[in-house]
Order: sequence, then C-alpha cells, then structure tokens
Amino acid sequence: MKQGRTVEQWNIAPGVVEFPSGRRIRGRSWRNRVEENADLCIMLTTSVGSRLGRSGVTSSADETIAIDWPDLRLPRRTSQAHEILKEAYERALTERVEIVCGGGVGRTGTALAIIGVLDGMAPQEAIDFVKKHYNEDSVETPAQRAFVRDMGAEKN
Repeated sequence: MKQGRTVEQWNIAPGVVEFPSGRRIRGRSWRNRVEENADLCIMLTTSVGSRLGRSGVTSSADETIAIDWPDLRLPRRTSQAHEILKEAYERALTERVEIVCGGGVGRTGTALAIIGVLDGMAPQEAIDFVKKHYNEDSVETPAQRAFVRDMGAEKN
C-alpha cells in the first residue's frame, strides 16, 4: 500500500466483482478506457514483452504484472500464474486490483474464478459466481474450467 494513502476499494460498478471476503477486483478488457486507475493491474496477454506498451494494450495502474496467457487457452506457466493471482488476491485487501485481457471475458473470468477459489469457494461455485457477478460468458473453454478445478485441488 502506498505510504500515507487510506485504503480504498473499487466502488460497485460494472466489471467490479465483490467476493464473499469483501475484496473487490475489477475485470475488464484492456481496450476499455477507465476513469479510475488501479494500484495493481494483472495483464493476461500473449507474447508479453512485445505487446505491453503497444497501442491499445495499456494499463491504468501504478504497477502492472503480466501473465503470458494466450487467448482461449491456459497460462504458459501455470504455477507462476497461480502465484501472481495469489498476490493479487492478497493485495486486493488494501489496494485497487484489476485483471485485464483483450476481450475481458474468458481469461479475465478464469482468473477471477481462481480468485474465488482463493476466497474459499469450491471451484464450480467460483465459476458460477463469476458468471453471475461478472460475465455469463466467462471461463469460456473446457480447459479454463479444468484449470479452475485444478486450482481448487491444489489448494487442498
């Protein structure tokens, strides 16, 4: 948390998911402009080094952590993705955290469902929660659903 800053959460708005613990995380497409900047942006993108900073791929955050995660697929390094999402979960307690990808649906929804598992939900419950509270098309592929289920098994 920034020195001297009071803890602020996202206001409830489209794209902001409030988990049972009270943590709020904003999901969105990086193509959508925002009025409020995040403290931490988890950017889910392909070819991390070549895409950050390109036109249309921007972060609205003070700090950005990229996960190499191809569209409609899984992260290339799943254990690294789990660690980064755990950090995002912890930091969401005191900071404004957002998760973004190109469309703001499949990868972002999958990451939000993993956050739900970290928040204490069973994997299917987390998927259903994200579909209800974020985007009904989230966690688009069978592989993404399996990834969330595997996260639940790894947690136990």
